[in-house]
Amino acid sequence: MKHRLSVILEQWASLYKPISHKPGKGGKKAFYRIHTINDNSEFMRNQNVCASPCMAYSILIDAESSNSKAVNYAHTIYFLSRAVSSTLATTARQDDELSEDIHSELDNYAQDLLYYLSRVKTTGICPVTNEPFPKDVVAALNGLNIDKAEWASIPIKYGNWNILGIQIEQVVPRVSCINPSDYNIPDPKP
Repeated sequence: MKHRLSVILEQWASLYKPISHKPGKGGKKAFYRIHTINDNSEFMRNQNVCASPCMAYSILIDAESSNSKAVNYAHTIYFLSRAVSSTLATTARQDDELSEDIHSELDNYAQDLLYYLSRVKTTGICPVTNEPFPKDVVAALNGLNIDKAEWASIPIKYGNWNILGIQIEQVVPRVSCINPSDYNIPDPKP
């Protein structure tokens, strides 16, 4: 997998108003490349100052091969929204309703992202800006099974953040040849 899905995800995060990712000095960083949601990543180290809501993409490889012709990759994406601090017990109901609203918003983000990816995969054009993506960037979507994406809220608040995780499968043809330049070939025996 030479093409990076994270490039398209970061582009979407910068265009999508609720996330509004603007990296760089004076910007609002709201897209992160992480290992896992509870790992010591840039997001977890800086969670007290991170923009809310934000988005994270797991750069870990999760794959399986059930035959010699294809590899099934699972891409994991997270949407995170800062939880409002719990207050007095008398407002527990309002806290629960607010949490429900936040999870509903995160669900909307997931559906909007999936629709965006579907359009880019089909047309090769950003549906927001109408600008074409380079072919090598669109190639990152080849084999992405957007129609079977799965997502769910994570029931544990990490560092007082509400989290929704998405998993999208991608089937990629398996390279089934040996490239001699990848090997140390011993000298022939005399």
